[in-house]
Amino acid sequence: MPPPEAMPDFRTPADTGALASWLRAVGPEVDHAVVSLDLLAHGGLVPSRLTTDTTSAVVARLGVLGDLPVPVTAYQVVTRLPHYDNPGRSRQEPEYWTTHGERLARLSTAWDERTLGETDDDTVAAARAAVPDEYVADTARRRLRNHAVNLAALELAADGVVDTLVVTSDDTAPRGLPAADRRALATWIDRLGVDVLTYPGADEVPSALVARVAAAAAGVRPRIAVRCPDPSGLERIAPYEDRPVGAGLANQVRALGAEQVPEPGDADVVVVLHAPAREPGDWVMDPPRQDSTAASRAVVDEVREHLSRDRRVAVADVRYANGSDPTLITALDEAGALGALVAYGGWNTAGNTIGTTLAAAVTPMLGTSAAAARARRGFLARRIVEDGHYLPVVRAAVQDEARRRGLTDPPPEELPAVHERITRDLDRWARTVNALDGLRVRDARLPWGSTFTVDVTVDDE
Repeated sequence: MPPPEAMPDFRTPADTGALASWLRAVGPEVDHAVVSLDLLAHGGLVPSRLTTDTTSAVVARLGVLGDLPVPVTAYQVVTRLPHYDNPGRSRQEPEYWTTHGERLARLSTAWDERTLGETDDDTVAAARAAVPDEYVADTARRRLRNHAVNLAALELAADGVVDTLVVTSDDTAPRGLPAADRRALATWIDRLGVDVLTYPGADEVPSALVARVAAAAAGVRPRIAVRCPDPSGLERIAPYEDRPVGAGLANQVRALGAEQVPEPGDADVVVVLHAPAREPGDWVMDPPRQDSTAASRAVVDEVREHLSRDRRVAVADVRYANGSDPTLITALDEAGALGALVAYGGWNTAGNTIGTTLAAAVTPMLGTSAAAARARRGFLARRIVEDGHYLPVVRAAVQDEARRRGLTDPPPEELPAVHERITRDLDRWARTVNALDGLRVRDARLPWGSTFTVDVTVDDE
């Protein structure tokens, strides 16, 4: 891992020069490099949306990859374009997104729909008139810079500098500038004849690619069977994505270097999907209100069937965005299945959940020591606590309290008390969960000062 002092801190970019020097220094000492191009070129994923570096400067920073004497697996993001105003300390866009994010998103959609012949010039003109010219120009320039880095990454793949390249779409939708950029990349991928994976996701990609490289080094190609008890669930498009969840999942399996097999009996791990709800829900933007009891019961029945046959089972809960379905967590635990899973996930977007769950699910094939088993148990416990209770319940309560005071996040001076409250709430809940028996939650904190990300310690009592 790079030295901490060279890495980014939320909106503060990494020292890209130090990162390049470090890569050159460690290149002869390692077997493989897994590289975030956003980190190398822009100084990080969040800084990629905020810095003012020129296109020529950021593209030039990729040149270090040609100096490495080992295979390179790289990933890069088609930058997001949030469809909402984004104020507060958690803001990850330029300052004008505080007041004009929603209007810029409408313009983005109108631009794309006009290109596809789905709307007219008048609609675009009206959307553009709602945003100051300087905001429109800055947004366009930033997207151009991101697209140039993505095209440069394709060239590196075509030239063999990068052995494996994944380009994912961060918080996307079927229409808008991110979708247009992704379609343009697909055209060049086809023309160049390179094998580049594209699918919705971002935060989970490092997990998947590290698992891919580790499995290849071990001579293992995991076989994964997918089961979705909801007959049409794989065909639904989850919030913040641009294609059916089944298509994204299939590409996530490929990114892992795994093989998707039709029969669970032929698989190394069975991934059971809690499918996107017919009425999309988001624990942050639009808290779900529908009853998921029947859908959760179907998932539990599927999981128990495979556990009864001594199969490794993982659950990817993508029913709602930004948190797990508490009904499913409870049902799995009451059935004695939650703690028997090899992996569980239910955070942020469907792509985030699926990639992280798949990566964790194949780790039993890569390490069988007692230490590895403890690490897997700890990771599963963290996902249960964070995805299963912090995101849909505790975070929602903390945000609601802040919102009633006209705030987006707790004030900085109140964070120590908030951290104690989150720790107390999570630990109290953990004591009621059979799968977490003997484990306790300690030292919860919000490392960015916002409720978006929590860090906790889950360890033995």
